[in-house]
Amino acid sequence: MTCACCGYRDQGIEVGRLLIQRREPYSTRMACISRMPGWVVAIVVGLNVMGCSSIMKPAPTGVPAPTILPALCVDEQQEIGRLQKLLAEKEAQQNEIERLQKLLAEKEAQIRTQQARQQDQAKTLQETTNQAAYAQVRLRRLATRPAAASTIAEVEIALENLKSTPLSATEQGLSVQAKRLLDAAATSYSEDNYGAAMDQAAQAGEVIEMAKHSRLRKASDPRQVTVSLQVPIPMRAIANANLRHKPGPEGMVASMLQKGSLITSEAYRGDWLLVQTADGRSGWVLNTLVEAVVGKP
Repeated sequence: MTCACCGYRDQGIEVGRLLIQRREPYSTRMACISRMPGWVVAIVVGLNVMGCSSIMKPAPTGVPAPTILPALCVDEQQEIGRLQKLLAEKEAQQNEIERLQKLLAEKEAQIRTQQARQQDQAKTLQETTNQAAYAQVRLRRLATRPAAASTIAEVEIALENLKSTPLSATEQGLSVQAKRLLDAAATSYSEDNYGAAMDQAAQAGEVIEMAKHSRLRKASDPRQVTVSLQVPIPMRAIANANLRHKPGPEGMVASMLQKGSLITSEAYRGDWLLVQTADGRSGWVLNTLVEAVVGKP
C-alpha cells in the first residue's frame, strides 16, 4: 500500500528508514509515522538516536590535537640528521687537509731554498779551499827550515788546545792520530826533510780540525758541509769496515774495506771520511775504523 502523504509504499521499517534518509519535512514525517504501527515507530526512533550518538564530538577549543608521527618518519629524520653531521665533519676534515697541504708546500719551498743556499755556500767554500790548498802546495815545494818549524809549532798548540777540554771517544781517537802525525813531522824535520815535515804537520792540523767539527755537528746535520782536506792523508783500515755512498749509518753500503786496506782520505763530514782505495773505489767510512799511516806502510 502507498502512503497518501509521502507517496512511499507502506513497508514498515523500510518507510521509516527512507523518511530519515530523504529528510522529508517534519509535518510529512509525523503524518506518516502516525499511520505506522507502534513497534515500527519505536525502531525508527531508536535508529535515529543511534545515528546521533555515532557523531564524533569536536575536540575542545584551545587544546591542540596530539601529533603522532609514524615510527618510520622518526627513523628517517634521525638518519638524515646523522648524515648531515657526517657531511659537516667531512667538510671540516677536508678544510684541515687543505690547510696542512698548503703549509707543507710552504715548508718544502723553504727547505729547497735553504738547500740551494747551502749548496752555493758549499761550492764557494770548496773553491776557496782548493785555492788555498794549491797555494800551500806551492809553498811546501819551497819549504824551508823556519817554515817547517813554524808549521809544526802551530799544530802542536792546536793539539794542546784540543786536549785541554773533555774529549769524546771519537775526539780522543782523532787526537791520537794527530799526535802520531806530529811525531812523524818532527822526525822528518830532524832529518832535514822540510817538505815532508810540513805535509805531516798539515795532515795533523786537518785531523785536529776534523775533531773540532765532530764536536760541533754530526754528519746528518743539514747545516754540516763536506770539508776537503788541504793535504790528503794516507790511512789504513784497522778493522773490516763498510764503504758507504753517503756519510752516516743510513748511507747505502757500496763495498767492504778489509782490515789493513790502504786508503787516502780526501775530505770529511762530521765523523765520516771520504776516502779513495788503492783499487779506485771511493766512499765514506767512519773515522774510528781507520788510522793515519806514518812513514812507509
